Amino acid sequence: MTIVELDGKLLVESKKIDVSVYDFDFELYFSSKHPYIPSSKLLCVLRKGAIPNYSEECAEKKEYGIRLVNDHSQHQLASELSEWYPHIHLYTPLSVCTDKFPEVEEIEENFGWPVFIKGSRQTSHHNPDLAIAANPDQYILIRDKYGKDPILHWQKVAVRKFVNLSPLNEIVPGKVRPSREYRTFWWFGKLVGWGCYWYQIAKYSDTDIDKGLEVAEKVTKILKVPFITIDIAKTKSGEWIVIECNDGQESGYASIPPKLLWENILEEILV
Repeated sequence: MTIVELDGKLLVESKKIDVSVYDFDFELYFSSKHPYIPSSKLLCVLRKGAIPNYSEECAEKKEYGIRLVNDHSQHQLASELSEWYPHIHLYTPLSVCTDKFPEVEEIEENFGWPVFIKGSRQTSHHNPDLAIAANPDQYILIRDKYGKDPILHWQKVAVRKFVNLSPLNEIVPGKVRPSREYRTFWWFGKLVGWGCYWYQIAKYSDTDIDKGLEVAEKVTKILKVPFITIDIAKTKSGEWIVIECNDGQESGYASIPPKLLWENILEEILV
């Protein structure tokens, strides 16, 4: 376990995962040291990709007197759709999260076609062939592929009402149609960074983004997770909705400058 202390304010355990929008060299940009015994007074952030067993991480760090920024229940609340959806259902599309795929009749009764399908934590690289079912045949095809997909197979199934989002003119090969989506990072209820979700294309903007950020802030206050990301999007009809929540420790930066994000976080920490 290698932990770096930043500016005497925050502990970070990081690992390069070879993803450009996630990896960041903290020691290159911040005053850093490797304490032999990390201070129990400082919070610790994990930046080493998806965390397969967060309860084990919490237990391991506790043995060293280290406090993770999000405890196990907060991590679950931020990461699992089945956990966060009931609390914020007014701000996000109708969803059902189950251990197995609902029957076609249930989908037609509760949603209609098309529907959006994902894992309880994430999609499979936004692959439209595994995410959008326009009819029963496509739904069954996705159901059959779901258990064989390396990203989806271990997750609960989330079926969501398909909402037409405000589209962008560009496309990203192999991905669902890019829309006016934004990623926002929140540190103890404070907005510390936001930017375009679709970093692969030219930057886009919305004159009423403040309304979208207000929705994200409301959700942050409801969930009360210390370090969380809220992804928001503008619908074709002009409304702002929440697309996804996640633990900020596992989230990629999208188009947000990571140095600025961590500078903002450090400014919020009083030691």
